[in-house]
Amino acid sequence: MHMKTGVTTNMASEKDEEAGWGDLELCRKDIDAIDTEILSLLSQRLDAAAAIGRIKDRMGLAVFDPVREKTILDRMAEKSYGRLTPAAIRDIYTRIISAGRAVQGPLKVGFLGPEATFSHQAAISIFGNSAEFCGFRTFEDVFGSVEKGHCNQGVIPVENSLEGSVAGVWDLFNKFDLKICGEFYHRIRLSLMARNKDINGIRRLYSHPMPLAQCRSWLKSHLPDVAFESVESTSLAAKMAADDPTGAALGSRHLAETLGLSILKEDIEDEPHNVTRFLAVGNSEPRPTGKDKTTLLFFLDHSPGALAGVLSSLAEREINVCRIESRPMPMRSWEYLFFVDLEGHREDPAMAEAMAEMKNLCVFVKWLGSYPSGDVS
Repeated sequence: MHMKTGVTTNMASEKDEEAGWGDLELCRKDIDAIDTEILSLLSQRLDAAAAIGRIKDRMGLAVFDPVREKTILDRMAEKSYGRLTPAAIRDIYTRIISAGRAVQGPLKVGFLGPEATFSHQAAISIFGNSAEFCGFRTFEDVFGSVEKGHCNQGVIPVENSLEGSVAGVWDLFNKFDLKICGEFYHRIRLSLMARNKDINGIRRLYSHPMPLAQCRSWLKSHLPDVAFESVESTSLAAKMAADDPTGAALGSRHLAETLGLSILKEDIEDEPHNVTRFLAVGNSEPRPTGKDKTTLLFFLDHSPGALAGVLSSLAEREINVCRIESRPMPMRSWEYLFFVDLEGHREDPAMAEAMAEMKNLCVFVKWLGSYPSGDVS
């Protein structure tokens, strides 16, 4: 009796398994058919993108159009439903747009290298994998490569939500004549990586100063006796850790995987909402979108109420000041340049009036760009 039940159960199990394989094959055939249709539509999209590229070339327009690209990403993300989330749509369409841009012409993007730094990852997330990426040793080299035309765009980190401004970057906007074309916010996740898989074997930690500051509390608690060594980039830090049996570095999971390092601990930044603001710099001037920012550099004389006059002029026109920062004026001790981010585009009537008045209130004013506002994730 028991033997017969066992045979019956086994036969039912085999039938269920056969049915399961049959269902799986049917679903896979559906996916194959959908993939073929998607591929055909993508090919049509690239043909349309190539035609747009020829028109842009005749009109002398740049391949990279941040306003158009942001419009597409926003529009498609709004159509999300079911399992297709806005984040997934943005990731998919960033790659599709990148492929479309590639058939219009080459796009070279400079960043603070080497590869696998956060700047490199941000550049990929902005421009997609179809762009050509060029790593440079310093931020000044990135600016110089774009100004000389060796690169079409540069990606520059300007501030972090925890540590504030990236040292020295804003000064380069005074030195170089480039325009901000867009802003992008990149979530920073920091990991401790090393050759040694035992955290107790770590004797030296290599890091760029910014990640080091962002993990200060965690490091104090878990690696109190480890010596720190500041280096130029997270990528260089990881390479030094790879050559040091007792060394470790701070950086991204992607960086650890690239160099074959073990991840000893992930997400060790002291605050979970660790976001860096990146700017794309180039020579184009994006059109108004209705949700823009304008960045200005200005210099004031030493007179009472000079700064208050500028801020009053903006307030009277209901222009919101998103951010203001002062930097020492080169070659002039105890005098300062001001950098300000404003809501709006310079073609907006209120902004145009304010900028005209600022020319009378300031010793000089330099427009650094009007560009689509980034989405803070």
